[in-house]
Amino acid sequence: MIMKRNLIWVLLASFLTFTLLFAGCSSETPQPTVTVTVTATPTPTPTPTPAPVPEPKPASVSVSPVESVNSLKTQHTFVATVQEADGSASKGAEVQWILNRFPDAVGDIVGASSENKADNFYATSLTDADGKAQLTITATRAGDTDLTVFVPGITDPAKHKVFAVKHWVDMVVDWPKDAVNKIGTDHDLSVKIYKVTDGLPLTGVKVNWTITDDTPDLQFKGYSATLNSVTTPTDANGVAGVTLQQVAAAAGENTVRIDVLSADSKVLFSQSVVKKWLSPSLNILKEGPGSVDLDLGVEYNITVRNDGDEGASDVKVVDNIPEGLTFVSSAPSGTVSGTTVTWSLATLAAKSSSIINVKFTAAKVGDWVNTAKATSAEGLTAEASAPLKVTAQAALQITKVGPETVTKGQNAEYTITVKNTGKIAATGTEVTDTIPAGLTYVSSTPSATVSGSTAKWIIGSLAPGATNTYKITFTADTVGALVNQVEVAANDTTKAQASFTTQVIPAKVAKVAVTKSGPPSIYLDKTGQFTITVNNTGEVPLTNVEVKDTLPANLSYLSSNPAGTATGQTITWTFASLTMGASETITIQAKSTSLGSFENSVSVTTTEGASATAQATGQVTSETGVTMQLIDTTDPVAVGGQITYEVAVTNQGIVAIHNLNVQFQLPNQVSFVSANGPTTYTTVGQTVTFASLATLDAGATMNFTVTVVASSAGDVICSVTSSYTEFTAPVTDQEGTTIYAP
Repeated sequence: MIMKRNLIWVLLASFLTFTLLFAGCSSETPQPTVTVTVTATPTPTPTPTPAPVPEPKPASVSVSPVESVNSLKTQHTFVATVQEADGSASKGAEVQWILNRFPDAVGDIVGASSENKADNFYATSLTDADGKAQLTITATRAGDTDLTVFVPGITDPAKHKVFAVKHWVDMVVDWPKDAVNKIGTDHDLSVKIYKVTDGLPLTGVKVNWTITDDTPDLQFKGYSATLNSVTTPTDANGVAGVTLQQVAAAAGENTVRIDVLSADSKVLFSQSVVKKWLSPSLNILKEGPGSVDLDLGVEYNITVRNDGDEGASDVKVVDNIPEGLTFVSSAPSGTVSGTTVTWSLATLAAKSSSIINVKFTAAKVGDWVNTAKATSAEGLTAEASAPLKVTAQAALQITKVGPETVTKGQNAEYTITVKNTGKIAATGTEVTDTIPAGLTYVSSTPSATVSGSTAKWIIGSLAPGATNTYKITFTADTVGALVNQVEVAANDTTKAQASFTTQVIPAKVAKVAVTKSGPPSIYLDKTGQFTITVNNTGEVPLTNVEVKDTLPANLSYLSSNPAGTATGQTITWTFASLTMGASETITIQAKSTSLGSFENSVSVTTTEGASATAQATGQVTSETGVTMQLIDTTDPVAVGGQITYEVAVTNQGIVAIHNLNVQFQLPNQVSFVSANGPTTYTTVGQTVTFASLATLDAGATMNFTVTVVASSAGDVICSVTSSYTEFTAPVTDQEGTTIYAP
């Protein structure tokens, strides 16, 4: 409090000295020197000696902006820049801000950087490392704010002050946003202008519209094409507008500057908007096989893309069918007329594509070209072609089937089928079976020539459409997945391959698996459910499957489904049999009897010797519950009177809570006096924080109080926030108090 009084005396002395000096500087007639001395005797306060700071030597000052316009009830920030003689930034220089008063003057100071605000019309601040200081002002009435920026450290009277003016108008403008249009379309631009004070529209305000670039060529609809700037007034709704029109449809961007003018045609507010004109771009791709056998199917994918920034309308695709192909079908469906298929895709959105799948049959041997052409209503065209060679040749197919599983030591028989699906005979045809390690050749029908790890059949010529079948038998010697591959080859045609995988398994074994799940925590005296699942994971049925579950000491058995036999803490179930792959599920209801961790174990045994165990672990815990109530002892209270805020924290739970934290947030209209509670407290500004309370026993209540003095009138709110280890989310309570002027 003493330091604040000292600062006020110093500011008052500086202001009086500045006022007299400034009056002397601005007068044309030399004035007598007047010295005013203000002496304040502060109470000495021991402070550490700061490190020496270089004294700033400001030489010049400037302010920005020098003149500008703002709407009422907005804020505006002036920036003063102070430089030293060499042009470098003057750090730490004092800047005084004076809002000059005259009969129609408006505006008040909101705040300043390094703020030392004396009142709504005078403030001081220090420049930062860049030599800059800021002042923010606002106004609620129309008029002008005249600002004087004075740097007392500048010795040259011609340079130590600068001036600025802010014009406040009862006007606000709703600007149009940047927009995107398709090329060749019109676009309406409008602004709405109304009063800040009552929201009523302003009629007859002139708005100037200027096209600042003409690429692509743009004009105002209804005006001469040579005019790049027009002015329109606002109507009864406070709206003024123009319509933009392209001279010729073209993609690109235009910028339009909008100026709101005063009655004497000065620019009050300005804004630029960007109008982007987008165009479609049509491309087409046709993909399919390069060659195909006669009478076989041919499939093409026609991809139509719009790579532009705007949709392409009325897109049509026409496919010209060559003599060597016969149309079969397409997705989507097309319209067939003679040797063409046509698809209407309507509008194709920007950056999108559409795929047409079309199927043909190869009808004639030869080299053919299939061409597709895309068009749009905008006059765009694109074309793509796919060459195709239609040939007649043999085409071989081969399949192989056999047992999916076989026990080690048993035989496995495979069937091989070979077919010529081509139009001519396949000559020099041979079938070769590759015998994998783990299989031993036994026999084949018809008999094959076996050499090393291959078995081979010589077919010779295989007629078109003909099918041959072969059988081959092996003994499985190795456990695991064995892949038996077969291949058919002939002259002047492509080979065909097939394979089959057989899983060779060992002798069957008995296996059982068990899992147990339960809640990770159970409240004291509450019920928890545990689930046991037993699975036959072996290769034989299981008999006399016995399940034993042992509950820990702090859990008590209530019931189970199916019902079990309880002996002490152990519950037993017996299942007569469990087939391969089958499972049994048991649910247990158990009640917690004491706090602490637990481990619930289960074991499974069978007549076949299979066994397994599982555990479910968790914790028995208790609930906690805390309430908090905040009241004020005096309400309403006069300025200068005292208020005590009391908060009671009660542990309603059945166990203690820990590390209770309580913090008061005082309103700005009061000043802190004292606080009381079970722990020490600290204050920072309007925040009072009590040190953490280690323990609050179940059923206990702890009180915290803060006493303040009312310093200014108003409806105020005091907030209290609490938290504790068992409930970390902050809980807040509030109390309102009315402070009145006596």
